[in-house]
Amino acid sequence: MQTVGEILKAARVEKKLTLTDLSRLTKIPKSTLQFLEKNRFSCLPSAPYIRGFIRNYSQVVNLDPEKMVAFFKRDYLRSKTKPLLPQGYIKPINLPWFKTPSGINLILGFFVGFILLFYLSFMVYRLYQPPKLIITTPENGQTLRSPVLIKGKTDRDASLTLNDKFINLEPDGSFTTVYQGSPGTAELKFISRSRRQKQTTLIRYVIITP
Repeated sequence: MQTVGEILKAARVEKKLTLTDLSRLTKIPKSTLQFLEKNRFSCLPSAPYIRGFIRNYSQVVNLDPEKMVAFFKRDYLRSKTKPLLPQGYIKPINLPWFKTPSGINLILGFFVGFILLFYLSFMVYRLYQPPKLIITTPENGQTLRSPVLIKGKTDRDASLTLNDKFINLEPDGSFTTVYQGSPGTAELKFISRSRRQKQTTLIRYVIITP
């Protein structure tokens, strides 16, 4: 469906008239004629003046003035609700919902919400889990001489005991200590407790030689 501006322009081109020619014949400024052809009614005076321009334009290009005014009324009404562009510049856009701005925002919101939920769930899980506890040395059942060098690592905010004696931790949760024991099999019982009193127990047996 052509707009009034497109119909007027097509008739002018068919008669091989330039905008300058038409301006001279109608006594209408060239800029006004350009706005008419582009349906930019907001750049023109009030509707009664526009109808007068259209009648004058139509007569010069041998179009029915009243029919053109009727087309103008239709297009003018449409321009009050949405911008009116020449139909040649309008392409039907039937994008899937997920490619529309609202769809993209919805997907991004869902994605961000999922990440936050996953992070909070992970933090809660970590909060109520017993602390990790790793003894790197000595190995279980290893034969050693006293004092026995002990190294390992636990959570940095945990407390650690060895046979009920507290061991100082480094800021990252690592520790180094020694165990003085008599010859024979010694039980090394490590207990790491979190702030929520969740605990991890690890027992190592070493054989201490004379």
